[in-house]
Amino acid sequence: ETKLKQGLNPGPSDEIEFWATKAANLNSIFEQLQSARVRKVLKFLDASKSTYNQPFAKLCKESFEARDEANSNKHFLRSLSPWFERIRSLTPFDEITTVFKPIMHLILLVWKASSYYNTIARLVVLIRELSNEVIRRCIGYLNGPRLFELIEAEDHQRAQDMIRQILRVIGSFKSTYFDYKARTNAECPSNPWR
Repeated sequence: ETKLKQGLNPGPSDEIEFWATKAANLNSIFEQLQSARVRKVLKFLDASKSTYNQPFAKLCKESFEARDEANSNKHFLRSLSPWFERIRSLTPFDEITTVFKPIMHLILLVWKASSYYNTIARLVVLIRELSNEVIRRCIGYLNGPRLFELIEAEDHQRAQDMIRQILRVIGSFKSTYFDYKARTNAECPSNPWR
């Protein structure tokens, strides 16, 4: 989400990397908090009725909960990784439409099974990242300079065909998303996609 706010246009693999890194960091903190040295400090704080004891305990609890969330999200998103790779690498260009349905289906399964990755905020970030990847592929297929080269070469038909192909790919992505959004209304009435 931070990269999105910075205007860096991250892809869906960045989401997986984010949760993997966050899980690794929080797992490291968890191990440190479980060490004998920290336990001695906690016993001392408790025995001396320190005012730091309760805030530290609260901080530990929050870090444990964040660790659970990060590990869960990493686990669930891992199943999407090969599909995200296919979006990046599938050729010819129009073949990427074949992965939209499996990706949305996996996102729906994650939505239904995950305790943490089933909020609108998480979905919005992931769909935006997927959209960024689709846009990158469209630009790779036909960017501005290439379009103007075709126009200058008076290859108008090819330029129109390529633009139509991009519109078909984007339309397929959009309609697949809306199909699965409708499915969540039926399958998850208490927590549909919005």
